Amino acid sequence: MNCLTCTLNIPLGPSTRDPALEADLQSRLDDGHRVIVVGDLHGHFATFRALLHRLKLKPDDRVVCLGDMIDRGPNSAELVAFVRSHPQLICIKGNHEQMAIQSIQADGSFQAWQPWMKRGGKSTFGSYIVAAQGDLWKARRAMLHDFMWLDTLPTQIVLDHIRLVHAGYDPRMPLDMQGEKELLWIRKAWHQHETPVDPHRTVFFGHTTTTKLGDAAGEVAHSPMQLSDGRPAWVGLDVGAYNHVSPCLAAVDVVTMHSTKQPTLKCDRWFERIDEGRGRQKKGAKVWRGRGNKKEAEVGDSFGLNTLKMRARTFRTSALRARRALEEVGITFPATDDSSMNQTTDSSDGNFSVVHRKAPEQRTPSGARGPTTFRFYAKKGTGTKHPLNGKASSSQRSINA
Repeated sequence: MNCLTCTLNIPLGPSTRDPALEADLQSRLDDGHRVIVVGDLHGHFATFRALLHRLKLKPDDRVVCLGDMIDRGPNSAELVAFVRSHPQLICIKGNHEQMAIQSIQADGSFQAWQPWMKRGGKSTFGSYIVAAQGDLWKARRAMLHDFMWLDTLPTQIVLDHIRLVHAGYDPRMPLDMQGEKELLWIRKAWHQHETPVDPHRTVFFGHTTTTKLGDAAGEVAHSPMQLSDGRPAWVGLDVGAYNHVSPCLAAVDVVTMHSTKQPTLKCDRWFERIDEGRGRQKKGAKVWRGRGNKKEAEVGDSFGLNTLKMRARTFRTSALRARRALEEVGITFPATDDSSMNQTTDSSDGNFSVVHRKAPEQRTPSGARGPTTFRFYAKKGTGTKHPLNGKASSSQRSINA
């Protein structure tokens, strides 16, 4: 088993494929249904759902995500749960999934792998803590189950006329001999090759933003090389969900090559905010080029606890505003006390019981709300004493309405 050297020491195995999945996708293409591929999602769940809405999927259509569903973005946890539960969504493994999988220990426990945490994993960890409402044990359990599922994903999908892979292929090696090191991590050797690696199939891949492939930001990249039937040798789909020029997600139909784009929604634009703790920007400099440029979403700060705190504060503020708006029109909310309710129990048989609770009677306000206490003052200089205690007069006492 190979290892990725340099700063990461990840055990990398051979390529894995799913013959049943490939047969299903090929049969759908033969029957005229759509197979659509999407590039790196990186936790931008809301934008991905908006993209699916634009695609107007039919029941027999399928969408294949080319890896890197997680990390950097604000909502990796819900994105993984959505992909797992959606019958029309398929995913292959990317290098960020491969790093996250290293958090699974040999004994089946979960322990966050530090090199992964430094490369976008904090936002994923934080999103699971937010999804678990701050319950760390529940969050770690959910991550363990999801990451074990990620480990079962194929590294490539090969059909009659297309190849789907995360990073690409090494043109110096036979295609059947390439493993996770090439399929999940390769860049330059794949981008700089001058002949198609497969003369009969177009390769759809992500991993590298299309700006590095010579195309404009937010645009799908097409190879200048063509196959014998006129199709491009490869198509790059990582248009950059968090690039600072034209952030979006893109989907491409593998048959018609028609592309559909969805600009990154405002709720997912974490990259446009500046980390104030890292210093101010120079005057006139672009906000994304300064030292304060954030590398991942705010959910990674304090592992999601700051996000939970902000959500609770927003909820309390919204509830208070709604309560005040209702009180202005005369609607009041009496305090509910379970101990003041009369509770009776009826049992028709021994299997279950029905509990009846009678709420205490509430007085309905007769009119608009007003002051509830009044105070009367005597004129200065009267010096009137109370006839009983010799202190303040009755006109100076508070009268409760």
